[in-house]
Amino acid sequence: MTYIEYKRLRSEGTIQAGVSNSDALRLIGYLPKRYQYVHHFWSWVWMLSIPGFIAVSIFYAWWIGLLLLFIVTPMILRATKKSAAEFVLEYAENDAQFFSFLVEKNLLIFKPT
Repeated sequence: MTYIEYKRLRSEGTIQAGVSNSDALRLIGYLPKRYQYVHHFWSWVWMLSIPGFIAVSIFYAWWIGLLLLFIVTPMILRATKKSAAEFVLEYAENDAQFFSFLVEKNLLIFKPT
């Protein structure tokens, strides 16, 4: 599928594109710096939430720290992965060359609506 054809079908509302979260995480390096900075920030928030919530469980209340560790940390991780996929799709929709690269590597998933 070409970029122009995709844009036409997208404007008609007959097609949607997607990318897997694992592929999107590998593609973050190809995106402009503004996307990379946001992704790196939330990755650090996710990683630092682990020792932070362990500290909460030690110094405040053990059950609150464990609750945060086992509920909030996975939520941040899932949101970070999902946002990476959304960043890739947003950039692909605005850049024909990147879109063509994704199609060539079979990284985009198209489905009719």
